[in-house]
Amino acid sequence: MDAQEALARRLERAKKLQEQREKEMVEKQKQQEIAAAAATGGSVLNVAALLASGTQVTPQIAMAAQMAALQAKALAETGIAVPSYYNPAAVNPMKFAEQEKKRKMLWQGKKEGDKSQSAEIWEKLNFGNKDQNVKFRKLMGIKSEDEAGCSSVDEESYKTLKQQEEVFRNLDAQYEMARSQTHTQRGMGLGFTSSMRGMDAV
Repeated sequence: MDAQEALARRLERAKKLQEQREKEMVEKQKQQEIAAAAATGGSVLNVAALLASGTQVTPQIAMAAQMAALQAKALAETGIAVPSYYNPAAVNPMKFAEQEKKRKMLWQGKKEGDKSQSAEIWEKLNFGNKDQNVKFRKLMGIKSEDEAGCSSVDEESYKTLKQQEEVFRNLDAQYEMARSQTHTQRGMGLGFTSSMRGMDAV
């Protein structure tokens, strides 16, 4: 008799466990359907509609619905969807979309027509010698050496180029003067006079 009672109890426990597992499976399926509907961007889930339909709304389901609504809103406004491998509760979809836009702008290459005014001036800079011009352009990373000579020069950049040429001429003159003083006129300066030189010769 004891063996039959034990067997009956085991069968009852097994039935209860089976029913409980089935309920859990049904709830998980509902949660997955809700998450899938939210992820596909179908209709935005409304917790009130879920309550009206008679399904039991847990805090997890409510939070998932809220996160799905935020993701759908971000997708509609920006066109950028949060990848599925991110935890929707941990990532703000609007900030993620802003970061993606900034990243795209940062890594987007410059267009052909985008040249700043200073870049044009550097390209048109003339040192008076073609070899020096070519060397300078190589050092600066300017690739279009043929276009630099052919492009039209407006008045402002022409004035700037003339000022730069004058500065370079002044620098060359100052360098030559300093070189001549340090190399050819040694012994001239403070404490050295022409009378002292005469004494060296005697």
